[in-house]
Amino acid sequence: MPSRDEHLEKAQGNETFAASITHENQTRIDWTLIVLFYAAVHYVEAYLGVRLGLHARSHTMRDNYVAKDANLRKIYSSYQHLKYFGYNARYEVFRFTVIHIQEATNCLADIKTKLLPLL
Repeated sequence: MPSRDEHLEKAQGNETFAASITHENQTRIDWTLIVLFYAAVHYVEAYLGVRLGLHARSHTMRDNYVAKDANLRKIYSSYQHLKYFGYNARYEVFRFTVIHIQEATNCLADIKTKLLPLL
């Protein structure tokens, strides 16, 4: 199981990479949204490791913890928005825009604000 610091490093690396992607076409917009979602995944995984001593083996398992844990419930809406963006950018043909990237960035900021003090 990766450590807290490894998850945080991965999350921060994903954020840095997302910020480096230019948005001149749909593919780049989509990948920015995907990477922002995976940054959130690693912040949640860091929390699960530190606070509960576990690692979610699937998105479904992680979703259950986000829905049920008292601290993670505080990020439920933001996490679900990021998951929506990430899923649909990967598997559907949505026309996301830079406005959606800003929404996703705000969701990730909310997650960090609420989880980092607990780590």
